[in-house]
Amino acid sequence: MVESPAPTGGAVPGFADRLAGTLEQGHRRAVIVALARLVAVLLPGARVTWLTAGVSVTAMAAWPYLADLALAFMAPGQVFGNARSALYALSTTVVCVAMLGLAWGAWGHAGKLVVPLADLVADSPERDRLDGWLRRRMRLPGQLLSAFAGAAVSAGMLALVAVQRGDVVEPTAALYLHNCWMGFLGGNTLYWLVTVADLPLRLRGHTRLRLAWIDPAGTFAIVRLCHCYALVSAAMALGVVTIEIAAMVLAARNPGPAAGAFLLGFPVAAAAIALYVGVQPYVTLSRIVRRHLDEVIAPLMAPAAGPSDALNRVGRSEDDLQAYAYFGTLRTLPIRTAAILQYVLGIVASVIVYILQQILS
Repeated sequence: MVESPAPTGGAVPGFADRLAGTLEQGHRRAVIVALARLVAVLLPGARVTWLTAGVSVTAMAAWPYLADLALAFMAPGQVFGNARSALYALSTTVVCVAMLGLAWGAWGHAGKLVVPLADLVADSPERDRLDGWLRRRMRLPGQLLSAFAGAAVSAGMLALVAVQRGDVVEPTAALYLHNCWMGFLGGNTLYWLVTVADLPLRLRGHTRLRLAWIDPAGTFAIVRLCHCYALVSAAMALGVVTIEIAAMVLAARNPGPAAGAFLLGFPVAAAAIALYVGVQPYVTLSRIVRRHLDEVIAPLMAPAAGPSDALNRVGRSEDDLQAYAYFGTLRTLPIRTAAILQYVLGIVASVIVYILQQILS
């Protein structure tokens, strides 16, 4: 009743090349990746090395210091008012280096997904939608909207922190520039994190996906995607913890009502985004595999005249029951679901602890 499907002859000619070409365009069209590569592309020599990549990322993260030098001559009072402000600006630069470097590295890693994804959707009539969706996500207006929204949030955060009582950072023009640059990069980073998380949702809309017949969860594309989302989840968890620690430090300085509300809501929003980016892809991939398994055993679920007729088929009933038992117990993900549960519990627990700490303090 359940037989291995006949081979379809591999991926559609040209589709993998077209998908690879779209990803290659992302080096120029994805804002944060293009910014990370900007200096390296302009440096002498065609080949990008680790040294030139490091110089490029550092230069693009630290360029606001050039504006600080200009302000030091034109408006000395708008540079850094105290050591705390200088340390805050340095911390924003470190965050920018991390975002630029990780974005560039992640985009290069995405190239390893081209062949598995092309093979996965080779037989799907909707395969061209995947390339079209990625091209739409590379459009500049949407990226800039998210980036400037991040800059606006960062500026608002600095304004709220600056009105706290006590010895805090002074909201100078230099500090706003550093903070808004971090927010600009952060907004575009979040844009692409959501894009990566939405990929399984797009794949779920495809029919006739080519999954391994004997073990769909072991399909190379599914395994590769799960490894990718493991790295994304780890980065998001680290980001949530960092935001919560920073919020605790700022909240310890007796903020006003507006700043207190922001410091309470921002880490919660960050945790919600981390759960979406880190958990939703696994759930969607699991549903894709489960759907495929249901299609495989569909012949075994065909209506029969009655139990006696179904069980009395000579030489067939025992094989049918074995096939049903095998496919019914197959895993739907190539990773342990306990790891996903631990991630969810860790994020939720950190948010609960943070909220309780804020209430008690």
